[in-house]
Amino acid sequence: MLRKVLTLSLAVMVAAIGSVFAASEVAIYTGETQWIAKAEADKHADRYTKLFKDAGIKSTWLKSKDDGAKIADWTKKTTKDGGIDVMILFGDLPPSIFDTGKKLSDGTPAEGFIETTDGNAFINHADYMFWGIAGRNSEFGLKSMMDIDDIVMWDDNTPCKVTAKGKEISPTLGKVKDGTILSDRPFHVDQLKGDWKVEASLADAKDGTRADPIIVRDGDKGRVIPCVQINGPTEPLADIGFEIVSWLFKGDTAVESQDKLSVIWANLKTRK
Repeated sequence: MLRKVLTLSLAVMVAAIGSVFAASEVAIYTGETQWIAKAEADKHADRYTKLFKDAGIKSTWLKSKDDGAKIADWTKKTTKDGGIDVMILFGDLPPSIFDTGKKLSDGTPAEGFIETTDGNAFINHADYMFWGIAGRNSEFGLKSMMDIDDIVMWDDNTPCKVTAKGKEISPTLGKVKDGTILSDRPFHVDQLKGDWKVEASLADAKDGTRADPIIVRDGDKGRVIPCVQINGPTEPLADIGFEIVSWLFKGDTAVESQDKLSVIWANLKTRK
């Protein structure tokens, strides 16, 4: 009898853990890359997919620059779906979801993706966030996505020291050499405007006016997450990014699930 109780309780517990991530998913795009070779980006993407699979997080890897229609479909499907969804980029924002070029814009699928209260996010590794291949968007990518007309991402070789919060969110980040990310495109915290706020700064520089990685959020809407903005990064990008995504997803639904787990363990103990 005890064995049956243990087996049933374990099954319920696994289901509860799975429910933490049930309403959220991830897309990884490596069709076009900047400041990192596509082959290297693909290695990180492969690692990402394995980590997400093991964690029970649904992920879609879009490997080709010809996957524009699929990217647009995924973005449309996950906008206003009631859960946090994340798109991971390696230096390029696909034109199928942001095609306005070098001018301020509004209303693109990419912008809509982070303008809902779902809390969706873009994570970018390597080059200037939303810059686009061959400067397709240049500075206007980030400016348009955040509706901040003077925000930029410059300052080569900026040492960003991993914070206590950074170590909490990403233990892997806490183990990087010298506890520092030498960022080439750190986020300019001092240029935030409107409802944008720092949700979590994982590595700080210049008295907190620069950061990389960092999670910034538009009030109760979406997020922009520059993560290791380095020319030719050698850091374990997938491990760091996976830990950030897991933190976001757990923050969305973990309260109810943790309560369920506590009840399961309490019941299990009383039955022994």
